[in-house]
Amino acid sequence: MTSRLSIPFALLLFASAIGACGSGEEGTGTGGDGGPGAAGASGTAGTTGAAGDSGSAGSTGAAGNNGTAGASGTAGASGTAGATGTAGATGSAGATGSAGSVGSAGSGGRGGATGAAGAAGTAGATGTAGATGTAGRGGASGTAGSSGSAGSSGTTGRGGASGGTAGSAAGTTGTAGRGGTGGSAGGTGGSAGATTATVCNFASGLNIAWVSFANDVPNPNIATFQTIFKNTHDAGGRVIRWWFHTNGTKTPGYDSSGMAVKLPQSHVDGLKSILSAANTAGVRVNISLWSFDMLQSNAGNTYMQNQLLLENDTNRQAYIDNYLTPLVNAIKGTPGLYSWEIFNEPEGMGPKGWATHRTTQAAIQKTVNWLAAAIHSADPAALVTVGSQTFDYCSNGISGKSNWYSDSALRAAGGKQNGTLDYYEVHYYDANESSAAGTALSPFGHPSTYWGLDKKLVIGEFYAVTTDGVQTNDLYTNLYSSGYNGAWAWQYNDSGNTPTGTPIKWPSMQTAIQNVYTAHMAEVSACH
Repeated sequence: MTSRLSIPFALLLFASAIGACGSGEEGTGTGGDGGPGAAGASGTAGTTGAAGDSGSAGSTGAAGNNGTAGASGTAGASGTAGATGTAGATGSAGATGSAGSVGSAGSGGRGGATGAAGAAGTAGATGTAGATGTAGRGGASGTAGSSGSAGSSGTTGRGGASGGTAGSAAGTTGTAGRGGTGGSAGGTGGSAGATTATVCNFASGLNIAWVSFANDVPNPNIATFQTIFKNTHDAGGRVIRWWFHTNGTKTPGYDSSGMAVKLPQSHVDGLKSILSAANTAGVRVNISLWSFDMLQSNAGNTYMQNQLLLENDTNRQAYIDNYLTPLVNAIKGTPGLYSWEIFNEPEGMGPKGWATHRTTQAAIQKTVNWLAAAIHSADPAALVTVGSQTFDYCSNGISGKSNWYSDSALRAAGGKQNGTLDYYEVHYYDANESSAAGTALSPFGHPSTYWGLDKKLVIGEFYAVTTDGVQTNDLYTNLYSSGYNGAWAWQYNDSGNTPTGTPIKWPSMQTAIQNVYTAHMAEVSACH
């Protein structure tokens, strides 16, 4: 919400920036023929070494080169020739060798060429081929990629000694390598990556967004929270969006040097009491840490410490070390927690924003990257998002729009690989669009796929009023049918800072929440 307390609503019209989203794919590899046995994930097993069983005496068998059959096997004394094994890096056979009887195997027969792993970040690293083949049989177990979901299984030479082992560890969201088939044993599955929480298919709920602006912790009004949680749950809602630090005037707290202070136990206790009340009522909470208000006039002089947190690495790291990481460690696994939101509408304090003081796009993206990385490091199962003001800042492939929060954009800004989002959250108010633009930014005018994003997408703020031709009571059902993954109307306790000056608050969204719950009860209920 951009004009909730301290700024004119019309300033919401400003928004623009740049960014990108990305995707990956798997690869496959094939080995030589000569005996069944599929390789492990993301790496082909060793190919067939040359030299047949019990061959008749003959001249030295010539092996394929560079990963083909074994190097020249020495002929034995006598015997009939074995079947010709064809190997080779691309499945082509080495030259047929007529072996002597009880010929010794070719020394150093190598496996087939390296199977290509999946794409970077998704597939495992390039798997190494099998070890040296013995007795003219396929190379010993080849190891597949070390991480990420394995590439599609390559085929090994027939008669491989064993299927390749799968990747030693899948990526955080990757699947384990597939076990090799054939040979004496299938490849073992790669160990799974870190467990992550599940983003709901449809997180239905609303914004509180606060009971006491920027001041709910350390002493929350639990009775009021309990009422909000119960009313939301009884209507069918399951997720509540709530603001924590907001403008930083109460939490986290700063010392005389401008560094965030160490986390007080009272802040942990206050937050846990809110989550406990949510869990008791059968709902969960998305904790929005900061808002653009950190650079608003309502922050008073605290805006200076807030700006240092955004722009100075030492100050940002002090907040992470002294406050955020201890908080996540204290809260992780607590029933009632859904996700962490780094910022509410950070674009409002960006170059084209409306906040009293401004920062840069780079500072916003770097802070998102660092704070998301800190949360994921402390709790690998945690979900992280950002509440973006409009699709101007969170879309891909649409002229004039960009994605500040793609994985690549955040990593480029902050350098931390795990400092990425688990789902996107975008806000919509028709007042944010010019009359000429119509519904260009509207989720009620476009399906979720229109925005070209690579992760689940929640509409985290909108008024519970008839919008872009969609009636108030149909808003949530419309978003569900359009493929979005959640809807959180603004706001349970709205004070009237709206275009008409009339509060749009509970129970204005109650029937809409009930309608989507009735229509999709199992899916909405699964979000708790």
